Amino acid sequence: MKSRFTFLIAFYLLAFNASAQLVDVVGGLAYPWGLAFHGNDLFIADNAGDKIYKIDVTQSNPALIYVIPAIHPAGLLMAGNDLYYTEYEGGKVKKIDITQPNPTPIDIVDLAGFASALYLSGNMLYISSENLNSIFRVDITQPNPTVETVISGLSEAYGMVGAGDFLYISQYGPGNVVKVNLTSPNPTPVTLATGLGLGAGLTINGNFLYIAHGAAAGKLSRLAINQSNPTLEVVVDSGLNRPELCAFDGIDLYISNSGNMKISKISIALPSFSPIGNVCANGALNNLGGASPTGGTYSGTGVTDNGNGETFTFNAAAAGGPGTYTITYTAINGNMVTSMLTVLSPPIVTIPGDETVPLDFPVTALNGGSPLGGTYSGPGVLPGNLFNASLAGIGMHTITYTYTDANGCSGSASVTITVIPPASDICDGAKDINNLFGAAFNVPQVSTLYNNTGFTSTGDPAVDGGCFFDNDPLQNTIWYKFIGDGNTYRIRSVQCGATNYILNGDTQVAIYSGDCGDLTQVACNEDEDAGNNILNVNLDILTQQGQTYWMLMDGYSGAQGQFCLEVTNLTTTAVTEISETNIRISPNPTSGIVQLSNVDADLVQVFDATGRLVLHKTLPGNSLDLSKSPAGVYFLRIIENDAVYSARLVKE
Repeated sequence: MKSRFTFLIAFYLLAFNASAQLVDVVGGLAYPWGLAFHGNDLFIADNAGDKIYKIDVTQSNPALIYVIPAIHPAGLLMAGNDLYYTEYEGGKVKKIDITQPNPTPIDIVDLAGFASALYLSGNMLYISSENLNSIFRVDITQPNPTVETVISGLSEAYGMVGAGDFLYISQYGPGNVVKVNLTSPNPTPVTLATGLGLGAGLTINGNFLYIAHGAAAGKLSRLAINQSNPTLEVVVDSGLNRPELCAFDGIDLYISNSGNMKISKISIALPSFSPIGNVCANGALNNLGGASPTGGTYSGTGVTDNGNGETFTFNAAAAGGPGTYTITYTAINGNMVTSMLTVLSPPIVTIPGDETVPLDFPVTALNGGSPLGGTYSGPGVLPGNLFNASLAGIGMHTITYTYTDANGCSGSASVTITVIPPASDICDGAKDINNLFGAAFNVPQVSTLYNNTGFTSTGDPAVDGGCFFDNDPLQNTIWYKFIGDGNTYRIRSVQCGATNYILNGDTQVAIYSGDCGDLTQVACNEDEDAGNNILNVNLDILTQQGQTYWMLMDGYSGAQGQFCLEVTNLTTTAVTEISETNIRISPNPTSGIVQLSNVDADLVQVFDATGRLVLHKTLPGNSLDLSKSPAGVYFLRIIENDAVYSARLVKE
């Protein structure tokens, strides 16, 4: 010991620059050696000063507080409120109760040799002896414990720490670190590291064994003790001079920087990194976070610094798509931890091709998207994956089908649904409403529901002045057509079952004859009774037999919504039953084709048993085809010149 101490005196006056990670805590010591924590208090064995001190490490400039005198104190160990310490050259182990104001040392054991470091496992206190080349132990529950030899022949056993079943020991002169299994009856040292220069203090944090190289150009290294063949990794390579024993407070590793007569520290707390989990290959950028302590950096394939050195993202596409990637978090103290991230393939989603539908296309279920179970979105899409063309409006609309799989990854595909004006938005596409004409006298016939929402007046002819209130221009017109039969009809707009009735029922109508490219206005109407605010269309028209009529219906001042047409036959022409004439129809009953005899009909109308017009045939000749009509009773209205005849017909 004497020659070693003299050698140290020759070197501790040299000045060294601390590394960026190494921080000085307190100075003014003769030769600091052993360290031990009790709460925020760090106890320090000042070997050359023959004293034990303590400092409060929470203070920015902690003061040395004298505890007790001790002869060349070396190893320290805290157990509850008892501080165990070695008197190095005397080979003694003692303890004091640190809660006492003037603690009295109690002798534990005398090795009759050097006593270096201490480690407690249960009731067993392990003691390393540098000159006895051995590890000893005593039962601290015994008043006069017997010294047991655990390992002998271990050259210059010095620093010592335990974890689980293993005891880790540094050999000062040989510069080695070994481990032994304490559960073995005859434990054999296994070498973990060599070439340390002078093997000194040891401490453990997580899976790392930290080793102080007790040489003038001291270092701090570490080994991953959970690996079968760990590689020695240098943590601090400057700023230490003759580092001896170490102590860890959960965040910082305190080192007796003996040659520099001070205590230094370095943060070695291992960062934590919660598993990132799975991300989708086509997902958005994933913000990386959750590692502790904060302030470090993330790295790995696909990881990008957002430009401020503080926030980072993972880009699955940049990483290379589906697969497993390692993300590393490096804390500000240089310690690293990794987490695995799996990039999952998104589902392959398909949808049928583009479509074109008219504005008055009925509300229809969207389907064909694969895999099944996804949802549609876009203009005109209603809950339940329904498409409403009138809600979408005229134009091109992108409809997207999105499917999310069991992993939470989504895929989508899109089509274009083009909504065009309905056929009835122009004269050439006019809706045929002949079924509303030719009914019995004064029996109103009501149409299905119509809606002029989204219709335009493009290409419509002008309406004569004075037809509409304030000469209101056409805006949202629907076209209809019918063939005159010589009768007079009343045409009205009514609410019927409309749930979105056109505003105030306010409609206006114009009727034309001729051809779509060459129309002649024959009638118009605005309101049934404007004085009493009855604003629906109400128009009487005497039709010419065989004449095609074109009718446009509009909402006043751009009003849009639902309505129905009501047509009432106002003509009371006498009808003759054919049984009173020589006119015959055969066969009756019929399966489809009916022969007409002794008549040259201008028009034949067929009504079902409810009075609904189901067939309108101009100049039918001598036959009538009812093959497409369902079985039942029908009534025929046969017009020849100015005469009207009726007949009853059974379809089988």
